[in-house]
Amino acid sequence: MASDREPMTVLLVDPADAMGRVEEALVGEDPTITVGTVESPAAVSETDVDPDCIVVLEYEDAGVDGIELLHDVEDRVGDVPVVVFVIDPRAYFTQRALEEGAADVLAVGTGGNRESDEDFPLLLTRRVRHAADMGESFQTDSELLNSVMEYLPHQVFIKDDVGRIAAMSNVAMHEHEPTQKEIQGFTDHDLFDTELGRELYEEEQEIMETEEPIINRVEHYVEDGQDHWVSTTKAPRYDSDGDVVGIIGTARDVTEQKRREVMVNALHAASRDLVTAETRDDIAATAVDIADDIPDLPVLEVVLYDDEAEHLETAATGHTDESASVFERYEEWFRRAYESGVGQYVVSLSEDDPGAVVGYAKSEVTDGVDPIAVALPLGEHGVLGFASTSGTFDDAGVELAEVLAANVEATLDRAAREAAIRERERELARQNERLEEFASIVSHDLRNPLSVAQGYAEMFDEDDDSAEEVRWALDRMDRLTDELLTLARQGQIVGDTESVSLSGAAWDAWQGVDTGAATLAVEDDVGTVAADRDRLLELLENLFRNAVEHGSTSPDSQARQDAIEHAHSADDPVTITVGPLESGFFVEDDGPGIPDSEKETVFEQGYTNADDGTGFGLYIVRTLADAHDWAVELADADPTGARFEITGVERGKRSPGVDSGHPT
Repeated sequence: MASDREPMTVLLVDPADAMGRVEEALVGEDPTITVGTVESPAAVSETDVDPDCIVVLEYEDAGVDGIELLHDVEDRVGDVPVVVFVIDPRAYFTQRALEEGAADVLAVGTGGNRESDEDFPLLLTRRVRHAADMGESFQTDSELLNSVMEYLPHQVFIKDDVGRIAAMSNVAMHEHEPTQKEIQGFTDHDLFDTELGRELYEEEQEIMETEEPIINRVEHYVEDGQDHWVSTTKAPRYDSDGDVVGIIGTARDVTEQKRREVMVNALHAASRDLVTAETRDDIAATAVDIADDIPDLPVLEVVLYDDEAEHLETAATGHTDESASVFERYEEWFRRAYESGVGQYVVSLSEDDPGAVVGYAKSEVTDGVDPIAVALPLGEHGVLGFASTSGTFDDAGVELAEVLAANVEATLDRAAREAAIRERERELARQNERLEEFASIVSHDLRNPLSVAQGYAEMFDEDDDSAEEVRWALDRMDRLTDELLTLARQGQIVGDTESVSLSGAAWDAWQGVDTGAATLAVEDDVGTVAADRDRLLELLENLFRNAVEHGSTSPDSQARQDAIEHAHSADDPVTITVGPLESGFFVEDDGPGIPDSEKETVFEQGYTNADDGTGFGLYIVRTLADAHDWAVELADADPTGARFEITGVERGKRSPGVDSGHPT
C-alpha cells in the first residue's frame, strides 16, 4: 500500500521539457512521492528541494546528452543516486551509462528496455525507489539461502574449511541421514566409512586449494548392502574479502539411472554370448541364461514358431516350475504380438484378481502404469516374453527386455541366413557330385571309344571321300564331348576371382582353338578384369571358335555354308578383335555376322547355323558370363560381322606384365 511507504522526494533535470510523463507516473502511482523539476544541473544547487533521487534526461533528438548531465549533477550533489531517463536510446547506451555511475537507466521509446503504457507507472516507481535504496529490499542472504534449501529438489550443502557442515537442505541422500538441524557440525567422517570420509575430505581440500570446482562427479557407496550412486557438484566458497572459507555444493541421487546403466551394460556384454549360438534352440537357451544372470530382470521365456507344426512352442524358459509358464499364462498376448508384430504390455486390472489382465501396445500404456508381463515379437521367428514374479516391473526392466529382444531377433535372423547358406552349399555339393559323376562317364565311356575310332580313321586313305566324312564326324563328336564336359562343370560355383590380364587371357585362349588362317588382334588398352581365369579362358575360347567356324569375308560366303568349304579358307581368313568397353570388353569379327532373324536365339542351348555346330558354344558363353554376374549381348560389328559385348565386369588391378595385345 502507498500509505505504508516512506515518503521520498525526486528531482527531475529536464532541459527539453520532456519528462512530464515521468512526474505524472510517479505521483499517480505513489502519492508519497514528491516531484520537483529543474531545467539544468546548475539549478539543482539552487533549489530548496532536498532530493532522495535525481532523474536526468537523455534525449539525443533534442540535443540533450544524458551522460553529460549525469556527470554535472553528480559533481553538485555528491551521494544522491542519479537515474538516467532515456527517450529512444542509442545502442549500448544503457551499458555505458551504468559504467559512468548511473544508479539505473530507464529506457522508453523505440529502443532499449521498453515499458508498456500499462506497466510504466508501476515499474518506474519501483525502479526509482530501489535506486534511492528506499524500495522493498531484496531478500537477505539468509532468506535467499533458506529459499534454496527449502525448494531445490537436490541436496544443497555448505561446509567450512575443515569439512564441517554449516548448512544443508532437507533433501536426504541416505536412509539414516540426520535432519537438517542435527547434521550441522557433522563431517563426512561422521556420515561415511573411514576410507570414503578421507577421500571426500582430501577432495574438498584440493578444491579449496586450487579453486577449481568439480562438476557432476558420480560417487558410489554401499549402504545396508545396497549400491548407491550420488552425482555431486562442489565449488569453493568465498567470504566478502574474496578468501576461500569452505565448500558449497549440490548432490542428487542417481542410483536408479546408474543401476539402469549397469544393467544395460551387463546386458550388452552378456549378449555377446549370442554370437556363438548357431541354432534356434541354442539362441533361445542363451537368451534365458542372459536374463537369469542380470539382477532385477524379470523371468524370461522364448517362444518360437514351429513351421512343421504351424504354431508357437516354448523353446526355452527361466521358470523351474512348468505350471508357471509365461506363455501359458499370457498366450493370448504372445499370439497377438507374433501376428501383429507389435509388442504387448500386459497390465493387471485388479490387485485382488491376478487373472484380470489386459494387453496394450506400448503407446497405449498410461504413464506411471507398470506392466506385469511383456510379449515382444521376434520378427517371423517367434516371441520373447517377460513376466514379473512379484508385482510389476518398471521402465528399466521394460527397456532391458526390449534391448534383449532386439539382440535375440538379430541373432535369429543371422542364424536363419547362415542355415540357408549351409543348405545351399550342401545342395551345391550334391549337385557337383552328380555333375562330376556325369563328367566322368562322358570322359570315360564316350571319349575312350571315340579315341579308338579316331585312331582307326587315321589309317584310312586320305583321298577316300568316305574316310574324310568319317574323320569329320569323329572330330565333331570329340568337340561335342568337350562342350558337354564344359557344361557339366559349369554347375560348380565359380572359383575365387583374381586380377587377370585380358590380353594375356585372350592369347592363351587363342592357343586352345583350331584357328586355321584366322587372325587375332587385341587392342592395347584392354587392361585387366576380376575373373576366374579358367572360366574366362573357356568363355573366350568359345567366342573365338564361334567366329572362326562361322566367319568369312568372301563376298559369296553364306552363314549356313559348310565350315570346311568356306570358314577356314586361306583366301578370306576372318579377323577377330578383342577391345575394351567402359564396363567390360568386346569380341568381334569381320565375318558376315548373324542374321537378324536369329539374334534372339543365339544364346539358347542347341542354337547353331552351321552344319557341324553343336549348339552349345554361345550357350556356354552366356552361362559363364552369368556365373561372373556379367551380361553378354550381341551387336553388329562395323562394317560387318558379329560383336559380343560383355559388361558389368569389375576391373582388376593392372597386371605387372606387358598388356600389349601380343602373346605372353
